Amino acid sequence: MADINFYRNNLGIGSIDDILKIITDTLIETNYTYDFFVNWSKVTKNRDTYKYEVALLKSLKNSSQPEADLHNLIIKYPEVVKVIPILLACRDGVIKVLNSLETGLSYKNYNFSKIKYTTQELDDIVHFTKASGLLDMLCKMDSATDYLLGVEVGLDTNARKNRSGIFLETMVTETLKEIKKQNRDLLIIEQKSFEYVEKNYSIKIPYSLRDRKFDYVVIDKNKALNIEVNFYSGTGSKPSEIVSSYSDRNRVLMDAGWKLVWLTDGQGWKKMQRPLHTGIENIDYVINTNLLRRGLLEKIINLT
Repeated sequence: MADINFYRNNLGIGSIDDILKIITDTLIETNYTYDFFVNWSKVTKNRDTYKYEVALLKSLKNSSQPEADLHNLIIKYPEVVKVIPILLACRDGVIKVLNSLETGLSYKNYNFSKIKYTTQELDDIVHFTKASGLLDMLCKMDSATDYLLGVEVGLDTNARKNRSGIFLETMVTETLKEIKKQNRDLLIIEQKSFEYVEKNYSIKIPYSLRDRKFDYVVIDKNKALNIEVNFYSGTGSKPSEIVSSYSDRNRVLMDAGWKLVWLTDGQGWKKMQRPLHTGIENIDYVINTNLLRRGLLEKIINLT
């Protein structure tokens, strides 16, 4: 339940509606930093992992008999098989394909992770490469290496969701470091399980959270505070589910003598104020980046 007295004493506001207003009025417009878009280090490393196999596939350029040439290439260099799904933007070593609809649902499994292949498996892989359109592209493209780089860039966009919270986490980490300078006895634990806290610091934890992971736990004189961070741009997880999850956690932590801080931000909350209102009402402390910068996290920690 919201610590109304805390908000009243530190912000001069005394209702859930007031807290909601100050949070939604000061939401940051974007969390895009320059390194949000593409993790170039990871992308180029993944590309270079397959540079040998891709170089072999370059031999198919302008082939007049691409299926026969691919067949012979795999016989000599079966390691090229593992890069085929990667070139189709798929990291799965085994792929199941819907093979037929006309005579009922029929599926075909293709394994790209073996060291050796039977004649039938080899024929199947050549058929897959042809049927998926990849073989025709390999015969036409000037640089399979550059193509693979593009594929890796596309796959890396899936990781943007994970990077979206890094901006806030970095701010929290830096803030906690500054707070610790004033309180050397403060224990700060990042990205662990609650069971880890129980085993290493003899802090009582709710049984239902033993296997759950947290963003941060701060321990001061045997009092514990859980800090969770997320950014809601309006896409991805449903806000009601986010709020429900943290509200449930707040309840079980409170029974164990813990406190919970939920740091959230993002323009997505502008249109989803009802679930945010519910979260503010049911969670000890809800703050955004603006309130973090105004020192509220330090004040919360000093209360524990």
